[in-house]
Amino acid sequence: MEHGPERVVMMEGISSGEHFLVYGEIPRRVLDDISLLIGKAEAWGINGTSLFEIRLLLEIMANIRPYDRGKCVLIERGMMRRKRVILRHVFYIGSSEMLYNNMNVLEFLMFATAKSKINRVALQEQIFELIIAIGLGHLSLTPNHMLTREEKAVITLIAAAYSECPIIIFNLPEYVWDEVLIEAVGKITCFIREKGKTLILATQNCFLIEKACSHTAITKDGQLIYSGTVENFRMNFDKVEVIIRDKAVHSMMGEIALLLPSYKLVTKNDSLIISSKTSEASDPSAIFRKIVESGFTPDSIEINHKTVQNAFEELMRQHDLQK
Repeated sequence: MEHGPERVVMMEGISSGEHFLVYGEIPRRVLDDISLLIGKAEAWGINGTSLFEIRLLLEIMANIRPYDRGKCVLIERGMMRRKRVILRHVFYIGSSEMLYNNMNVLEFLMFATAKSKINRVALQEQIFELIIAIGLGHLSLTPNHMLTREEKAVITLIAAAYSECPIIIFNLPEYVWDEVLIEAVGKITCFIREKGKTLILATQNCFLIEKACSHTAITKDGQLIYSGTVENFRMNFDKVEVIIRDKAVHSMMGEIALLLPSYKLVTKNDSLIISSKTSEASDPSAIFRKIVESGFTPDSIEINHKTVQNAFEELMRQHDLQK
Protein backbone atom coordinates (compact mmCIF):
# COMPACT_ATOMS: atom_id res chain seq x y z
CA MET A 1 0.00 0.00 0.00
CA GLU A 2 1.36 3.41 -1.02
CA HIS A 3 1.63 6.03 1.68
CA GLY A 4 1.08 9.70 0.90
CA PRO A 5 3.56 12.35 2.01
CA GLU A 6 4.19 12.81 5.71
CA ARG A 7 1.59 15.29 7.02
CA VAL A 8 2.98 18.49 8.50
CA VAL A 9 -0.27 20.49 8.78
CA MET A 10 -3.66 19.01 9.63
CA MET A 11 -6.64 21.32 10.06
CA GLU A 12 -9.99 19.74 10.93
CA GLY A 13 -13.19 21.79 11.04
CA ILE A 14 -11.42 25.04 11.93
CA SER A 15 -13.77 27.98 12.55
CA SER A 16 -12.51 31.46 13.40
CA GLY A 17 -13.60 33.55 16.35
CA GLU A 18 -13.83 36.56 14.01
CA HIS A 19 -17.11 37.35 12.25
CA PHE A 20 -18.14 39.61 9.38
CA LEU A 21 -20.97 41.89 10.41
CA VAL A 22 -23.30 42.90 7.58
CA TYR A 23 -26.17 45.25 8.39
CA GLY A 24 -29.49 43.38 8.48
CA GLU A 25 -27.85 39.94 8.21
CA ILE A 26 -26.78 37.27 10.68
CA PRO A 27 -23.03 37.65 11.48
CA ARG A 28 -20.95 35.21 9.39
CA ARG A 29 -17.76 33.59 10.61
CA VAL A 30 -14.75 34.81 8.59
CA LEU A 31 -13.66 31.14 8.32
CA ASP A 32 -16.05 28.27 8.87
CA ASP A 33 -15.36 24.52 9.01
CA ILE A 34 -12.00 24.56 7.21
CA SER A 35 -10.26 21.19 6.80
CA LEU A 36 -6.87 21.02 5.12
CA LEU A 37 -4.03 18.49 4.92
CA ILE A 38 -0.55 19.66 3.91
CA GLY A 39 2.33 17.24 3.32
CA LYS A 40 6.07 17.46 3.84
CA ALA A 41 8.07 19.23 1.07
CA GLU A 42 4.90 20.58 -0.58
CA ALA A 43 4.42 24.24 -1.57
CA TRP A 44 0.89 25.54 -1.06
CA GLY A 45 -0.54 28.75 -2.49
CA ILE A 46 -3.57 29.85 -0.45
CA ASN A 47 -5.84 32.08 -2.52
CA GLY A 48 -9.33 33.49 -2.11
CA THR A 49 -11.68 36.37 -2.76
CA SER A 50 -10.91 38.02 0.60
CA LEU A 51 -7.41 39.10 1.69
CA PHE A 52 -8.59 39.07 5.30
CA GLU A 53 -9.76 35.43 5.04
CA ILE A 54 -6.52 34.07 3.62
CA ARG A 55 -4.33 36.11 5.98
CA LEU A 56 -6.41 34.90 8.96
CA LEU A 57 -6.17 31.26 7.85
CA LEU A 58 -2.35 31.42 7.83
CA GLU A 59 -2.29 33.27 11.18
CA ILE A 60 -4.33 30.43 12.72
CA MET A 61 -2.01 27.89 11.08
CA ALA A 62 1.05 29.67 12.54
CA ASN A 63 -0.61 29.67 16.00
CA ILE A 64 -0.51 33.46 16.32
CA ARG A 65 -4.30 33.84 16.11
CA PRO A 66 -6.67 31.79 18.27
CA TYR A 67 -9.56 29.88 16.68
CA ASP A 68 -12.99 29.05 18.01
CA ARG A 69 -13.67 25.49 16.93
CA GLY A 70 -11.88 22.55 15.35
CA LYS A 71 -8.42 21.10 15.61
CA CYS A 72 -5.04 22.17 14.19
CA VAL A 73 -1.97 19.95 14.34
CA LEU A 74 1.47 20.93 13.06
CA ILE A 75 4.01 18.12 12.64
CA GLU A 76 1.93 15.94 14.96
CA ARG A 77 2.00 18.53 17.73
CA GLY A 78 -1.45 19.70 18.81
CA MET A 79 -1.88 23.44 19.25
CA MET A 80 -3.64 25.07 22.17
CA ARG A 81 -6.64 26.93 20.78
CA ARG A 82 -6.00 30.06 22.81
CA LYS A 83 -2.20 30.11 22.96
CA ARG A 84 -0.61 32.75 20.75
CA VAL A 85 2.97 31.60 20.39
CA ILE A 86 4.79 31.09 17.11
CA LEU A 87 6.04 27.54 17.34
CA ARG A 88 9.76 26.77 17.08
CA HIS A 89 9.29 24.62 13.98
CA VAL A 90 7.53 27.44 12.07
CA PHE A 91 9.30 30.32 10.31
CA TYR A 92 6.54 32.92 10.03
CA ILE A 93 6.84 35.88 7.63
CA GLY A 94 3.99 38.32 8.26
CA SER A 95 5.76 41.55 7.25
CA SER A 96 8.90 42.64 5.43
CA GLU A 97 10.30 44.48 8.46
CA MET A 98 12.59 41.67 9.65
CA LEU A 99 15.59 43.05 7.73
CA TYR A 100 18.02 45.38 9.50
CA ASN A 101 18.29 48.68 7.63
CA ASN A 102 21.99 49.17 8.47
CA MET A 103 23.03 46.06 6.50
CA ASN A 104 23.05 45.12 2.85
CA VAL A 105 21.34 41.98 1.52
CA LEU A 106 24.35 39.66 1.68
CA GLU A 107 25.35 40.90 5.18
CA PHE A 108 21.81 40.30 6.45
CA LEU A 109 21.68 36.77 5.05
CA MET A 110 25.05 35.95 6.62
CA PHE A 111 23.77 37.34 9.92
CA ALA A 112 20.49 35.39 9.64
CA THR A 113 22.38 32.13 9.01
CA ALA A 114 24.93 32.67 11.82
CA LYS A 115 23.96 29.36 13.49
CA SER A 116 24.54 27.32 10.33
CA LYS A 117 27.06 24.50 10.66
CA ILE A 118 28.40 25.19 7.14
CA ASN A 119 31.85 26.84 6.96
CA ARG A 120 31.33 30.64 6.84
CA VAL A 121 33.34 31.24 3.66
CA ALA A 122 31.63 28.34 1.86
CA LEU A 123 28.23 29.52 3.11
CA GLN A 124 28.77 33.09 1.88
CA GLU A 125 29.71 31.73 -1.53
CA GLN A 126 26.66 29.45 -1.54
CA ILE A 127 24.26 32.26 -0.60
CA PHE A 128 25.81 34.63 -3.15
CA GLU A 129 25.44 31.97 -5.86
CA LEU A 130 21.81 31.38 -4.86
CA ILE A 131 21.01 35.11 -5.09
CA ILE A 132 22.50 35.15 -8.60
CA ALA A 133 20.75 31.89 -9.62
CA ILE A 134 17.31 33.23 -8.65
CA GLY A 135 17.88 36.37 -10.72
CA LEU A 136 18.49 38.84 -7.88
CA GLY A 137 22.29 39.19 -8.13
CA HIS A 138 21.84 42.93 -8.69
CA LEU A 139 20.45 43.22 -5.13
CA SER A 140 23.22 41.34 -3.30
CA LEU A 141 25.11 44.45 -2.13
CA THR A 142 22.09 46.79 -2.01
CA PRO A 143 21.45 48.38 1.41
CA ASN A 144 18.26 46.85 2.86
CA HIS A 145 16.60 50.24 3.35
CA MET A 146 16.66 50.76 -0.44
CA LEU A 147 14.66 47.60 -1.21
CA THR A 148 10.92 47.56 -1.94
CA ARG A 149 8.76 45.72 0.61
CA GLU A 150 8.35 42.85 -1.89
CA GLU A 151 12.13 42.56 -2.39
CA LYS A 152 12.61 42.56 1.41
CA ALA A 153 10.04 39.77 1.69
CA VAL A 154 11.89 37.63 -0.88
CA ILE A 155 15.21 38.14 0.97
CA THR A 156 13.45 37.08 4.21
CA LEU A 157 12.23 33.96 2.38
CA ILE A 158 15.87 33.08 1.56
CA ALA A 159 16.71 33.41 5.28
CA ALA A 160 13.77 31.10 6.05
CA ALA A 161 15.03 28.56 3.51
CA TYR A 162 18.37 28.38 5.40
CA SER A 163 16.71 28.13 8.84
CA GLU A 164 16.18 24.90 10.74
CA CYS A 165 12.37 25.34 10.58
CA PRO A 166 10.57 22.60 8.64
CA ILE A 167 7.51 24.83 7.95
CA ILE A 168 7.69 28.28 6.35
CA ILE A 169 4.55 30.45 6.37
CA PHE A 170 4.73 33.41 3.97
CA ASN A 171 1.68 35.49 4.86
CA LEU A 172 1.75 38.61 2.69
CA PRO A 173 -1.38 38.31 0.51
CA GLU A 174 -1.61 42.05 -0.19
CA TYR A 175 1.88 42.28 -1.73
CA VAL A 176 2.17 42.91 -5.49
CA TRP A 177 4.63 40.70 -7.36
CA ASP A 178 6.39 41.46 -10.65
CA GLU A 179 7.73 38.77 -12.98
CA VAL A 180 11.33 39.03 -11.70
CA LEU A 181 10.25 38.39 -8.10
CA ILE A 182 7.75 35.66 -9.10
CA GLU A 183 10.60 33.88 -10.90
CA ALA A 184 12.80 34.31 -7.79
CA VAL A 185 10.13 32.95 -5.42
CA GLY A 186 9.62 29.98 -7.77
CA LYS A 187 13.34 29.13 -7.61
CA ILE A 188 13.58 29.65 -3.83
CA THR A 189 10.59 27.32 -3.45
CA CYS A 190 12.45 24.57 -5.33
CA PHE A 191 15.38 25.06 -2.93
CA ILE A 192 13.00 24.92 0.08
CA ARG A 193 11.35 21.71 -1.14
CA GLU A 194 14.69 20.05 -1.92
CA LYS A 195 15.57 20.57 1.75
CA GLY A 196 12.38 18.68 2.70
CA LYS A 197 10.68 21.83 4.03
CA THR A 198 7.07 22.85 3.47
CA LEU A 199 6.08 26.33 2.23
CA ILE A 200 2.62 27.81 2.69
CA LEU A 201 2.11 31.20 1.05
CA ALA A 202 -0.93 33.48 0.88
CA THR A 203 -1.42 35.37 -2.37
CA GLN A 204 -4.07 36.54 -4.79
CA ASN A 205 -1.54 36.34 -7.64
CA CYS A 206 -2.51 33.27 -9.69
CA PHE A 207 0.71 33.43 -11.71
CA LEU A 208 2.78 33.20 -8.49
CA ILE A 209 0.84 30.05 -7.52
CA GLU A 210 1.40 28.60 -10.99
CA LYS A 211 5.16 29.31 -10.88
CA ALA A 212 5.94 28.44 -7.27
CA CYS A 213 3.37 26.00 -5.88
CA SER A 214 2.68 22.28 -6.08
CA HIS A 215 -0.71 22.65 -4.37
CA THR A 216 -3.37 25.30 -3.90
CA ALA A 217 -6.32 25.91 -1.58
CA ILE A 218 -9.02 28.48 -2.32
CA THR A 219 -11.49 30.13 0.05
CA LYS A 220 -14.72 31.98 -0.71
CA ASP A 221 -17.22 33.37 1.80
CA GLY A 222 -15.41 31.63 4.66
CA GLN A 223 -15.52 28.18 3.03
CA LEU A 224 -12.74 26.13 1.47
CA ILE A 225 -13.93 25.54 -2.12
CA TYR A 226 -10.85 23.80 -3.53
CA SER A 227 -7.78 22.06 -2.18
CA GLY A 228 -5.45 19.87 -4.20
CA THR A 229 -2.64 19.96 -6.70
CA VAL A 230 -2.10 22.97 -8.96
CA GLU A 231 -1.97 20.54 -11.92
CA ASN A 232 -5.44 19.11 -11.17
CA PHE A 233 -6.81 22.59 -10.60
CA ARG A 234 -5.55 23.86 -13.97
CA MET A 235 -6.70 20.79 -15.90
CA ASN A 236 -10.15 20.48 -14.30
CA PHE A 237 -11.23 24.11 -14.11
CA ASP A 238 -9.58 25.97 -17.00
CA LYS A 239 -12.13 25.45 -19.79
CA VAL A 240 -10.40 27.75 -22.31
CA GLU A 241 -9.31 25.75 -25.37
CA VAL A 242 -8.25 28.25 -28.03
CA ILE A 243 -7.53 31.99 -28.15
CA ILE A 244 -7.89 33.84 -31.48
CA ARG A 245 -6.27 37.25 -31.82
CA ASP A 246 -7.37 39.55 -34.63
CA LYS A 247 -8.89 43.03 -34.96
CA ALA A 248 -11.81 41.50 -36.88
CA VAL A 249 -12.84 39.00 -34.16
CA HIS A 250 -15.94 41.03 -33.19
CA SER A 251 -17.35 40.97 -36.74
CA MET A 252 -16.47 37.25 -37.14
CA MET A 253 -17.89 36.12 -33.81
CA GLY A 254 -21.39 35.30 -35.13
CA GLU A 255 -20.00 33.16 -37.95
CA ILE A 256 -17.55 31.33 -35.66
CA ALA A 257 -20.35 30.70 -33.13
CA LEU A 258 -22.32 28.86 -35.85
CA LEU A 259 -19.26 26.71 -36.64
CA LEU A 260 -18.71 25.83 -32.97
CA PRO A 261 -22.17 25.41 -31.38
CA SER A 262 -20.89 23.28 -28.50
CA TYR A 263 -18.38 25.92 -27.33
CA LYS A 264 -18.69 29.15 -25.37
CA LEU A 265 -17.30 32.26 -27.10
CA VAL A 266 -16.26 35.47 -25.33
CA THR A 267 -14.48 38.50 -26.80
CA LYS A 268 -11.89 40.40 -24.78
CA ASN A 269 -10.19 43.38 -26.49
CA ASP A 270 -9.03 41.97 -29.87
CA SER A 271 -9.16 38.36 -28.66
CA LEU A 272 -11.83 35.70 -29.01
CA ILE A 273 -11.70 33.15 -26.20
CA ILE A 274 -13.21 29.76 -27.06
CA SER A 275 -14.05 27.55 -24.07
CA SER A 276 -15.57 24.10 -23.73
CA LYS A 277 -18.95 23.88 -21.98
CA THR A 278 -18.37 20.42 -20.55
CA SER A 279 -15.66 18.81 -18.46
CA GLU A 280 -14.87 16.30 -21.20
CA ALA A 281 -11.57 16.62 -23.04
CA SER A 282 -11.99 18.47 -26.32
CA ASP A 283 -9.87 18.74 -29.45
CA PRO A 284 -8.30 22.19 -30.02
CA SER A 285 -6.98 21.06 -33.43
CA ALA A 286 -10.59 20.42 -34.60
CA ILE A 287 -11.49 24.00 -33.58
CA PHE A 288 -8.44 25.28 -35.47
CA ARG A 289 -9.46 23.26 -38.58
CA LYS A 290 -13.06 24.53 -38.62
CA ILE A 291 -11.95 28.17 -38.35
CA VAL A 292 -9.42 27.85 -41.18
CA GLU A 293 -11.95 25.95 -43.38
CA SER A 294 -14.43 28.82 -42.89
CA GLY A 295 -12.01 31.06 -44.82
CA PHE A 296 -11.17 33.24 -41.78
CA THR A 297 -7.39 33.53 -41.31
CA PRO A 298 -6.84 35.43 -38.04
CA ASP A 299 -3.54 37.08 -37.04
CA SER A 300 -2.97 34.25 -34.56
CA ILE A 301 -4.63 31.16 -33.18
CA GLU A 302 -3.10 29.70 -30.04
CA ILE A 303 -3.94 26.62 -28.03
CA ASN A 304 -4.42 27.59 -24.40
CA HIS A 305 -1.91 26.14 -21.94
CA LYS A 306 -4.13 25.71 -18.92
CA THR A 307 -3.57 28.49 -16.37
CA VAL A 308 -4.34 28.99 -12.68
CA GLN A 309 -5.91 32.38 -13.49
CA ASN A 310 -8.49 30.91 -15.91
CA ALA A 311 -9.17 28.01 -13.52
CA PHE A 312 -9.69 30.46 -10.61
CA GLU A 313 -12.16 32.57 -12.64
CA GLU A 314 -14.10 29.46 -13.71
CA LEU A 315 -14.25 28.10 -10.14
CA MET A 316 -15.63 31.46 -8.92
CA ARG A 317 -18.20 31.52 -11.75
CA GLN A 318 -19.40 28.00 -10.87
CA HIS A 319 -19.76 28.96 -7.20
CA ASP A 320 -21.74 32.08 -8.04
CA LEU A 321 -24.12 29.95 -10.20
CA GLN A 322 -24.64 27.51 -7.32
CA LYS A 323 -25.85 30.26 -5.00
